Amino acid sequence: MSVGDIRIADLFEAIGDALTLPPGTTPADEAARQALLGHRITAVCAAVDHVQATGDPIQALALLDTQVETHPIAYTPQPRRTPEGGR
Repeated sequence: MSVGDIRIADLFEAIGDALTLPPGTTPADEAARQALLGHRITAVCAAVDHVQATGDPIQALALLDTQVETHPIAYTPQPRRTPEGGR
């Protein structure tokens, strides 16, 4: 399903990005991560509800983007591990 330049797949990708949060380095960071994940889940639910109610993934994506920007990662994430010999 496409609407303009935004497809439902784009919304699904944004949902995945919003919910993929790196683990924190300390218990306090992990608590902050869990709180942030709660905010992000609420934003995802609102975006999905919007699409169901209006059929408009463009506005849903905008709503989700706004909430992700409002609730950025504010804890120290664990560094990503790179495979040996990898980049």
